Amino acid sequence: MDNDEPKRPDVTVIEVPQWQGSSSPAAHRLRAGARLLAGLLPTADRRTVDVADEAGAAALAGNARRIRAVLERADGRFTVTLGGDCGVELEPIAAAARRYGDRLTVVWFDAHGDLNTPASSPSGAFHGMVLRTLLGDGPVGLVPDRPLKPSQVVLAGVRDLDPAEHDYAAAAGIPTAGDPDALVEAVGDASAVYVHIDLDVLDPSVFRSVGLPTPGGLTPDRLLAMVTALARRFEVAGLGITEYEPARPEDQDLLAGLVRPIVDVCRSSVAGLVEPRARAAWPAEVTEERGGWLLRHTAGVRRRRSNSAVPPPAGAEKAVREVEHFYRERSRPVIVQIPDGVDDGFDRLDALLDRRGYRLDAPTAVLTAFTEDVVAATEDAAAPVEVAATPETWLPVFGELSPSADAEAVGSQVISRIAAPAGFATTTRDGGPAGLGLFVADTGWAGVFCMAVRPEHRRQGLAAAVLGAGARWAARQGAHRMYLQVETDNDAAWRLYAKTGFTRSYAYHYRIAP
Repeated sequence: MDNDEPKRPDVTVIEVPQWQGSSSPAAHRLRAGARLLAGLLPTADRRTVDVADEAGAAALAGNARRIRAVLERADGRFTVTLGGDCGVELEPIAAAARRYGDRLTVVWFDAHGDLNTPASSPSGAFHGMVLRTLLGDGPVGLVPDRPLKPSQVVLAGVRDLDPAEHDYAAAAGIPTAGDPDALVEAVGDASAVYVHIDLDVLDPSVFRSVGLPTPGGLTPDRLLAMVTALARRFEVAGLGITEYEPARPEDQDLLAGLVRPIVDVCRSSVAGLVEPRARAAWPAEVTEERGGWLLRHTAGVRRRRSNSAVPPPAGAEKAVREVEHFYRERSRPVIVQIPDGVDDGFDRLDALLDRRGYRLDAPTAVLTAFTEDVVAATEDAAAPVEVAATPETWLPVFGELSPSADAEAVGSQVISRIAAPAGFATTTRDGGPAGLGLFVADTGWAGVFCMAVRPEHRRQGLAAAVLGAGARWAARQGAHRMYLQVETDNDAAWRLYAKTGFTRSYAYHYRIAP
């Protein structure tokens, strides 16, 4: 990627103006609702699904196929599905279940359980059967190939269950939560959550633009607090917001202040889990907080992550001159690491730095994988790899294979400061060092750093062998997830990581002062 190319949106919005699943007399308004919801996220990569014109199960099945096709082209970005009725969630949740398997929990924010079957539904409307269909009991042609288990579902804000739904939820042991702490506890030890929000989960005293308003709902602040609690504890695998039937201007105004914070906290969930661990795994010599900024400096090291500033999501512009002073008094260029996404604060900062002449540099993606998937994908990598617990024998190899002139300083100023368990991997070929990698474990995650292979030994499976050895080491440390950073134009690295189970989770780029 050309460093002067504008950054790409980090969120894909799938707009699905589906109405066929609704029993509301004003279901036609769902079309406008989907469009207005998508309009609240103007910087996202927006995809609109052409839904069928007719009603019926065949139309719903056709819509699902179209949604699945759009999902497959989302290119790994965080995906937000905006409806339309709740039935638009079939394919996004099924896709998340295929990716995460039993490690996924679906949190169903809704006034209703949507747990009816065609036989038990009083209305016969599909939007009251969606969750039960995802659990394997639904109309023919709509049940996913990998149904959820009841243990993978938590109901949130639900207050109106039909008798058959109540009996099913009780027999299946599906929990209901109404506050942030109870919700996190109910999700338990899942690796990821999919967040579904039917807007009738909100109390009709504050929001009435839904087909089936039900008293006793959540306030917007409570809903945001509950979603935030999930995103701070778990990876959010996807988000859906549905059932908006615009009827009052004040309801659109409410959504204008609610939807973007929900989307951004969900999109940022992986970054919130990974970035603190990555900072500890690649420690800076000096770290200071000023005006909400995290300022990092490491003498003698030229790498951006060791000498860059991380801004807060709001109010960052006020402290830019102080940040510039911090680095210039240390005779270092001013480098700012900016997350990609839909957050207004980061967008405003990015625009300000652009006007001040800061050039765009090193667009970078953070990839994540399940450790067991990396182990499985590298089983055939036969090259012998040694993983040492200390860096003494590893550092000379790093100095030899690293293309950077600051390798010695990295060893003394960064590697020697790592406090968490680390695995120092090396492999040899023709009697000499041929490849290496560094793996750092931290409370369930392991970071991948310093992957390198000698040029004459590339495309011989050595990088996969090192990665596999690191994954097996990570598993022994109790790390069930792995992460790494890769620049977007490093095609060879992307091919390796894609083959070994890594997928894109979020992205950032740097701005460097002139």
